[in-house]
Amino acid sequence: MSENQGSAHKNKAYAISDVEGTRKLYAEWAENYDKDTTQGMGYVAPVVVADLAAEFLDKGTPVLDLACGTGQLGVELKERGFSIIDGLDLSPEMLAVAEKLGIYRNLGEIDMTKPYDIPEGSVEALTCCGIFGPSVIGPQHLEFLAAPMKSGARAVISINGIGYEERPFEEALEALFDEGLFREIYRGFNDYLPKEDIDALYVVLERF
Repeated sequence: MSENQGSAHKNKAYAISDVEGTRKLYAEWAENYDKDTTQGMGYVAPVVVADLAAEFLDKGTPVLDLACGTGQLGVELKERGFSIIDGLDLSPEMLAVAEKLGIYRNLGEIDMTKPYDIPEGSVEALTCCGIFGPSVIGPQHLEFLAAPMKSGARAVISINGIGYEERPFEEALEALFDEGLFREIYRGFNDYLPKEDIDALYVVLERF
């Protein structure tokens, strides 16, 4: 059944500790990812992030959809009036699914465990949904968001609730504030994978 299959893939994703394992998992999962996550597990993070983006970001500004996957968030952003959306993801197979949607201006690959190969101060708005959590991309990688973002740019980010409870995400966020990289303009917990009883912390950060 789709729900069991999705849960099995989710559990594998949470257990992976390296980039290559992540790449392999999503190569295998790309074709059924949307069905398994939305229908199987009730994945609503893209909806929550897009609603926050519509509230806190300028819809006329180009948005970088970081860890865009198959484009679920891109679809939600488009529906809310965002017209220029770029996407980056680790998995070429997931990107291939996203490309078929025809909503992204540019798509490319990124390894979020390393400083991003993006020109410094070039990103005007950013969304990042479904990647920070209990798996490979953790609190130590939050700092990589800062360099590509221009002063005043805002980022809407989800942090999986399991990862938030198990790992020092709060300390990592506080470090971003203490170092003068970001200020927090919104935070709140909301649904993430409701059929799996998993919530998430959603934050909106503004670059100093």
